[in-house]
Amino acid sequence: MKNIFPILIFSAILVQSCIKEDHFGLSSAGNILSIEFKNQNGSASINRSNDSVYVELANGTNLSQVQLTKLELSSFAASSRKVGDLVDFTSGSADFVVTSEDQSQTNWKVHVFEVGSNPQLPNSDFNQWYDSQKGYLEIGADVNSTIWGTSNPGVEFGGMDANVLQEEVSNDDFAIKMVTRYSSLAAVFKKPIASGSAFTGFFDVDNIDINDPEAAIDFGIPFTATPASFKLQYLYEAGPKNIDKNGNALSFPDSCDIYSVLERREGDQVKRVATAWLRTTGNGGDIQSIQVTYTYGELPARTPSYMLPKEGETYAALGETPTHINVVFASSAYGAEFQGAENSTLLVDNFELVYE
Repeated sequence: MKNIFPILIFSAILVQSCIKEDHFGLSSAGNILSIEFKNQNGSASINRSNDSVYVELANGTNLSQVQLTKLELSSFAASSRKVGDLVDFTSGSADFVVTSEDQSQTNWKVHVFEVGSNPQLPNSDFNQWYDSQKGYLEIGADVNSTIWGTSNPGVEFGGMDANVLQEEVSNDDFAIKMVTRYSSLAAVFKKPIASGSAFTGFFDVDNIDINDPEAAIDFGIPFTATPASFKLQYLYEAGPKNIDKNGNALSFPDSCDIYSVLERREGDQVKRVATAWLRTTGNGGDIQSIQVTYTYGELPARTPSYMLPKEGETYAALGETPTHINVVFASSAYGAEFQGAENSTLLVDNFELVYE
């Protein structure tokens, strides 16, 4: 997706590294290559960057006893669960421990959801956070179960402080605070601005590419429902000086992005099913509630270009259902172009999908 957020990667210009696999000795590979359950709809979505699997089941499936019908692993690996086992998914997920040939273990989290239900996204009240072990918190209960990614790994890679933070809005009620950072060193490479961003998906720091700022991001999670709108609480205050990537002052203020798109992914083809988007320069000094409607099908004429499907994507036909949902929050809407204002701050809480 474009116009989402920057990944501060100027240090990669100075230092590069490569990883080589040692093909001798016992294998350390402990991956789930394919998996199927009784009453499964379509193929499972497997994400190796955080050892997670997403599976869609038929509506009405008994989630306390879901039979595992197929499991393919890395060569010489073994799983804690076997084909034929009945897996309890009443909590929405279950652990699969995969032991590699060299006896190292990988804990995979398998998530399920039902076709035709009206689901909410896990931890969409943003009250669960975990320690990244890198000096900052991340959204979710743990790295394996979370569906939320942030820009923190990118700015940390670039030597800056985390810019997606936990904010307590009342006793034991937490929100996401996103802050746009400025770096004078990065400005030398025309990458002065790092927007704070949170999104459904995953950040894979091993895939950072200085020529493609979004290469490390796997946007979206599996999702098949058709909400009418989403609502949340937010507060946005733009920083005092909006600049472009060359450091030139701009005549207009910074703005934030709060949006969601539903997609139908078929192989390499991405079809836009629905769009719900808010871009704003600020809403004063108080947190407020908003509701943003999804537009299904083709967007009308004179829709701002940033809301349109990106090059190579098409619109889904009316009636086609989504396979994935993208939800994105960014403190500087043009952060992907390294444009924004230092200290622009976006606070977001209690994201909720609305069904009619």
